[in-house]
Amino acid sequence: MAMPEQYKYERLLDAALCVGQRVNFYGAVSEYEEPKRTRGSDLICTMTVSDMSLSCPGLRVLVFSSTIESLPQVKSVGDIIRFHRVTDYSLPSANYHQMKMIPFNINVHNGVAQAVAKIKHGASFLLFDGKQGVGHTPYQASSQHHTMQDGDCRIIDLLRSWIITQPLSSGSTDYLVPISGIKEGNYFDLCCKIMAVDHQEFNHVIILYVWDGTDVEPSLVEMTCTVQAREGQNFDSVADLRPEGMPPLSREVIATFPPFGTVLPVVPDLPIENLPLKLPTSSTWIKFRNLNCRIQNGIYVAVFLHESKISILSATSELVTECERRYQGRLLDNSGGFLPQWIPTPLHSLTDYEHIPFSTLRQILSYSQVTYKFRCLVRVVSIVPPVIEDFCVQKRSSTRASEYIYRLRLTLEDPTSRIHAYLCDEDAEYFFNGHPATDLHDATVIKSALQRKINELLGVEEHNLYGSAKSDKRCNPPWIKCCLKSYYLQKEDPWSSRCFKVFGTILA
Repeated sequence: MAMPEQYKYERLLDAALCVGQRVNFYGAVSEYEEPKRTRGSDLICTMTVSDMSLSCPGLRVLVFSSTIESLPQVKSVGDIIRFHRVTDYSLPSANYHQMKMIPFNINVHNGVAQAVAKIKHGASFLLFDGKQGVGHTPYQASSQHHTMQDGDCRIIDLLRSWIITQPLSSGSTDYLVPISGIKEGNYFDLCCKIMAVDHQEFNHVIILYVWDGTDVEPSLVEMTCTVQAREGQNFDSVADLRPEGMPPLSREVIATFPPFGTVLPVVPDLPIENLPLKLPTSSTWIKFRNLNCRIQNGIYVAVFLHESKISILSATSELVTECERRYQGRLLDNSGGFLPQWIPTPLHSLTDYEHIPFSTLRQILSYSQVTYKFRCLVRVVSIVPPVIEDFCVQKRSSTRASEYIYRLRLTLEDPTSRIHAYLCDEDAEYFFNGHPATDLHDATVIKSALQRKINELLGVEEHNLYGSAKSDKRCNPPWIKCCLKSYYLQKEDPWSSRCFKVFGTILA
C-alpha cells in the first residue's frame, strides 16, 4: 500500500524566502476580501494570513480559480487555512536588507509580501474554524482528495492558541475614518456593520446600509424657502426624503436598526456583475477600502467604485471592538435621550414638554404604536410651500372669506433619518410666536416677520436673500427642539396612512 505523501509546512516568514518554489503553509486569516471577477476569465479571492513568525503585516495571498465554489469562502477572520503548492512570491521592501543574499530579482507590490495560488494549476487549500475545541475537520476543501496527518492537528491547535493571545492585525490605514469623519468628495476606508442589503432586481442595483455608531456631519442644504424658491415642491413630493432613485426602507427593517448612529447607504458606481460575487449579509462587520463620498439631496452616500474592496472582519477585531466601545459609551450617556453628536447650543426653540426625553427620528419612524407623541432634536431642511405668501390658505369650512389658516409641510432631519411633518392651524400660530394666519399677499408686516423667522429656521443669511451671483446657494439650518405627534388618515390602513405634525413648539 502506498504511503500518503508527507508534506513539509513552512513558517510564513520562511515561506516568503522561497521565491520561485512551491511551498506549503498554514496561516490564520487576518483579512479576507470577497471573491470577484478578474479582467480575464478567472475569479480572484484575496486574503492576508498570519502566524507566529509573521503576525504583522502578514502574507497577502491571491487565490485564482475558474469557479467561485473552488475559491476559499472564509466564514470569519481568525479561521485557519492550509495551502499546498503555492508559488510566485513578492517580498516587502522592509525585508530587503535581510534578504540581500537572495540571488534573483524581487518584485514588489506596494511594499507588501504577496503570494499566488492557482487552484486549477495544482494549488489546494483547506479551511478550518479558528475557535478552540471544534475539532480538525475542514469546513471547506478545494479537493475531495485531501489528507490529514497528526502534524496537521498539532499545527491547527497551535495556531488556535496563538490567536487567543495575539490579536490579528486590525487592518487600520491612514484613510480609515468613522462615518462621522467622511467628507464630500473624499476617498476613505470604513469599518462598519451591515444593517440591511437591498437587492433592487427591477433596476439591477444592490444597496448596502451600514452603521458604525457615529453620526454623519450635518451637510449644507439648498435654500428652499427664500425669494429664490425652488420649483416643483408640493405636499405630495417625497423627493427630499432620500437620495434620488433610492427606495424607502420598511418600518420593519428600520426597527432592526440601533436607536442612533447614521445608517449610511453604499451604492455601486459600476455594473452589478462587477461587484464581489458574494456580498456579506446583514449583521456582518466589514471593512470597505477606497469608497468615495457624495451628497445627494443633502444626504450622504458612500459610492463603491471599481477599485473599492470589501473585507470581512471578526467580531473580536480591534476595529470592531473600538466601534462597539464607542457606541456603548453613547448608550450610557443618554439620560436626556439620544442626542446627535454635532448638537450645538443654544437651541432655537422651546417646547411644552421639556421633561420628555428626546427620541431620534429613526425611533419615531419605527415606534410600535401608530399614534404617539415625541420630542426630538432636528433641523428643518425644506418647507412647502416654498414662498411665504402661500403659507396661509382660506379655511374651507368657514363662511367668511377672510378667515385663513396656516398649512405648511416641514422636512425634518437628524443624523438617523428625514421625515415630513405638517405644521397647521393653531399649532403653526403657536410655532410662529403668535403671528396669526392671514392673507399674506397683503399683510406686509406679518410677512416680513415670518420671513425673518423662516430665514433663521433654515439658516439663511441675509445677504443671500436676493440671489446675488456671488451668494452661496446653500445654507446651514440650526438645530431646534420639536414636539411631534403621529396620527393616521385611514382607519382601515393606519400604518400606510400614518403622518406626523408639529405641536407644542415655539421658535425662540
